[in-house]
Amino acid sequence: MKKSLPLLLGLVLIPALGFAQTAGTQATGQKTVEEKRLQSSVEVQVISSLVAENGRSEKIKALEFIRGMVEKGKATEKNTDVVLLLEELGAEGTTKQVVENRRVINDFPDVRRESAELLGQVGGNQSREILLNMAIKDKEPMVVAEAVYSLGLIGGGDQSARVESVITNLIKSQDTIKPDSNFAFAAVSALEMLGKKNNGKVSQEVFASLIRIQNGNYIRPVREKAKQVLDGFTKY
Repeated sequence: MKKSLPLLLGLVLIPALGFAQTAGTQATGQKTVEEKRLQSSVEVQVISSLVAENGRSEKIKALEFIRGMVEKGKATEKNTDVVLLLEELGAEGTTKQVVENRRVINDFPDVRRESAELLGQVGGNQSREILLNMAIKDKEPMVVAEAVYSLGLIGGGDQSARVESVITNLIKSQDTIKPDSNFAFAAVSALEMLGKKNNGKVSQEVFASLIRIQNGNYIRPVREKAKQVLDGFTKY
């Protein structure tokens, strides 16, 4: 079973536009996302219906189904409809907002966090792009931590420099007085995994970030982890 992040500390669619898009896809022979989902398995269609609901409980149930598919090897990077559903769940309350009485009613950080975890287990280039977007745009520390850890699991591939840059910039943006130790642990772990996948070939900023955490106002286990990872890079 693949790893997940350890816990260190306790729409409004314009009809005319929709018609134009439909006409365009018909003309080119391409299928829309909804048409592709209709051709998917019944299981994916059920998950899609749950994701479309506004309630948190339906989102959680959808994630349970997806987790089951991942554990059975039925959801991989080639299963793009599942990846797109995870992207949608990972955007709940951020880039995808449902507003009632001027209040966002679908802000579910726990749903976004679990989506980030599952994207890391599914893997692939598409999942990496979604996670990078989540890490940059989400303001909830536990979601960002999970997204960063999942990026480490997937690896940078041909986007290694970009992945490293996003993680190191997030480390730079930490509050120096009261930084988030859970995020720091996730970031250090991710940089360690990226280093292993690249045989120690990482940017200079990775080393600077590890030193920053090692000397920062983090709890002792986090600082020790940063030192351990930094020392490990010297052995490549």
